[in-house]
Amino acid sequence: MKKDRAATEEKIYESFLTLLEEKGPQAVGINAIAKKAGVSKELIYRYFGGMQGLLLQLAKKGDFFKSMLALHDKDLATVEDLKEFAKAGTQELRENKLTQEILRWQLLENNEVTRDLFKYSNKEIGKMFAISNKDSSLNHAFQLMIGGYVYFTLLSKFNKKFITTDLSSQESWDNFDKAIGKTIDLFNK
Repeated sequence: MKKDRAATEEKIYESFLTLLEEKGPQAVGINAIAKKAGVSKELIYRYFGGMQGLLLQLAKKGDFFKSMLALHDKDLATVEDLKEFAKAGTQELRENKLTQEILRWQLLENNEVTRDLFKYSNKEIGKMFAISNKDSSLNHAFQLMIGGYVYFTLLSKFNKKFITTDLSSQESWDNFDKAIGKTIDLFNK
């Protein structure tokens, strides 16, 4: 009897996703995924190449950062498009607890399992945020701002304040979003 590879891949992937959400990325391994999916671990390696391939699939399907899919589906031709994309991305980052946990894992371990996901994400997001062809320092400034936003998001799980900024206040996050929008406007003048 011929098995349906696509259905088996989906079963493996869904088991991986469920375990990530239940246990967090550091507690998920190939053996647990195989057991939950009811397949051999060899099949996971054959179909996905291991954890690296599953994490990369997470990004490509949009389960890591759905806003990245907009890079493929939409032409962000105007400054307003870019500002809307940035705002949607920052909101998603604050709401997607799984993405936050994976980002913490990348920061804590920076291992070969997380490296491919990090490279893929940077490449895809980097396509959008090359703000200025004339002045690379503007690109660096914008990346610094986005990096700060990611840091504040991850920090907010454990600390409610950063210097004088209340990370538990929606007003603070709205102000961060406004600052990003104003920065995009400045860079495009």
